[in-house]
Amino acid sequence: MAANKKRLVRSRTNRLVGGVLGGIAEYFNWNANLLRLIYVLVSIAMPFVHVVGGLLVYVLLMTFIPLDDTQTTSASFRDLFGGLGGGRSTEDTSRKDIHATEQDVHEPHTKDGE
Repeated sequence: MAANKKRLVRSRTNRLVGGVLGGIAEYFNWNANLLRLIYVLVSIAMPFVHVVGGLLVYVLLMTFIPLDDTQTTSASFRDLFGGLGGGRSTEDTSRKDIHATEQDVHEPHTKDGE
């Protein structure tokens, strides 16, 4: 039963900065991008401390919430938004490779038709 216990940890796969909001979203089964948007809006809307308070809270959470040690892979920013479309697939084989020809290699390039 201890192996199935959920822990609040910073995410290694669902992260943009430190994995804090991704880890909280995974813990509560929330949408991480929506949580990030809410966090930024609340940080901006807080009276007196504004963004500095939001950054301070984030850094404190990043310091005290441990990093997830069960996942060894790391994701990139592109992995989070890759399913939205508009981005290029890494399996795109229609691109042409451009190689230097033998003529380009042996002919000296001149300036302005000299």
